[in-house]
Amino acid sequence: MAINKGTLSKIHIAKSQLGMDDDTYRTVLGRVAGVRSAKDLTTSQASKLLTEFERMGWKPKPSARAKGKPHNFSKLSGEIEVIEAQLTNMGLPWSYADAIAKRQFGIAKVVWLKKPDQLKAVLAALHVEQEKRGLLANVEELLKLLGEHDPNWRADLESLPKGWEWRRPILKSLVETLRAAASARGLL
Repeated sequence: MAINKGTLSKIHIAKSQLGMDDDTYRTVLGRVAGVRSAKDLTTSQASKLLTEFERMGWKPKPSARAKGKPHNFSKLSGEIEVIEAQLTNMGLPWSYADAIAKRQFGIAKVVWLKKPDQLKAVLAALHVEQEKRGLLANVEELLKLLGEHDPNWRADLESLPKGWEWRRPILKSLVETLRAAASARGLL
């Protein structure tokens, strides 16, 4: 299946921002996806290519439309201010909350949600994300305290399931384990 125009644009933006000449770009295309033109990429290959560009230092940015408060912000219920505060606290754009609304309710914008329960569900999802980020920060802090270059910890982390960094139960358990290890060494 061919990729959409948005993905193709993103690939060309990444190429430009990385300062790649055509030869280097085509070499990367060939190495990552086995093609010479981005038009020949499948969706999966395009995803791998964008991941490779990120590895090479490209940082995707939200579109300009994603920035700023919704135009009807002042007319919305109080929950919207809490949503804004959580987004600001985590450094996330409104498009992040919009994606939650789309995923949970099939409604493209959080400001189009009409029922208080829907806004509360978005708040709950943001709270979960905030908690995961806090737990991950705790893991990183404890690893530094314990000596993050310890081969035993590296092996243990590599044995965790893929995506463990965003799974709350694993993060909670890992924080408990690391705290216990730090306490046992008298570091806490």
